[in-house]
Amino acid sequence: MKINFIILSFIVLFSCNNISEKKRMLSENTGKQNEIILVIQDKEWEGSIGKILKNTFEIEIPGLPQSERLFNLVQINPSEFSRFFRTHKNIIFVGEGIKDSYTKNKWAKAQIVMYLDSKSDKSIFEKSCNKALNFLNRKELENIKYTYKNGHNTEARRYIKENFGIDIFLPTEYTVSLKNEEIFISDFHSFNEKQDLLKYILVYEINPKQDNIQNEIIRITDSVLAVQVKGGADGTYVQLDSKTPLTQSDGLYRGMWTLKNGFMAGPFIMKSRYIEDRIIISLGLVFYPNESKRDYVRTFEAIL
Repeated sequence: MKINFIILSFIVLFSCNNISEKKRMLSENTGKQNEIILVIQDKEWEGSIGKILKNTFEIEIPGLPQSERLFNLVQINPSEFSRFFRTHKNIIFVGEGIKDSYTKNKWAKAQIVMYLDSKSDKSIFEKSCNKALNFLNRKELENIKYTYKNGHNTEARRYIKENFGIDIFLPTEYTVSLKNEEIFISDFHSFNEKQDLLKYILVYEINPKQDNIQNEIIRITDSVLAVQVKGGADGTYVQLDSKTPLTQSDGLYRGMWTLKNGFMAGPFIMKSRYIEDRIIISLGLVFYPNESKRDYVRTFEAIL
């Protein structure tokens, strides 16, 4: 019995070592967060299945001045799926008879590999695609948040938590320009001949006096921005752009801001939270003319 126990212990230890060794042997993932390697036959990609996939994963992000997709699909045939593609961050296999499933870290660290059955009813396939989209969307936001969780302004995080009751991982590149019991403001400005990048993160409390909470949030936010976020010239200040559509879902607002009496504009992400009898607003603004703003609004969405 003692000998068997020793043998069993050796097997368990050996198995654990193999698992640990496998984890160590996994390479870092490749590709962008918003890119998906789609392994599917050309015939299906060019037909109704491909259309469903495009309509699901390549949707436009609302509230941006130019068209930018949530995810970009890169289609390849199964016969072309080589080692070069195996380490990609996001991979989806689509084909007839494939069981809907997913696995993590199959060929690389922090990797998601998904499988979708294209043989099922079209409505069922659409539901499967939407589930996959929601999963990948959530994982991207979690990955972004995790990145800043490992490196952020800890003093600012503590101050926001103590005064406003919410947890924000403020990137270290931001400069805190104002903080008191009513408002917290930080900004980042990078300017040279090739780019003009300006970002703001604000946190403040509102006490609505009307029944229409959304109108109150917008009205009070405009009053805060008019005082706290000025343009370079006298008489210029930031306001939420009432001329562009504002989308709202579960307290998350997306839209555009504009510079009154000026010529600047850009997207914003705003979150509202009920903390006891208060409404706490966290707001992110970005100005980056003629450049992609997807990564910035996604970061706001993840950390605010």
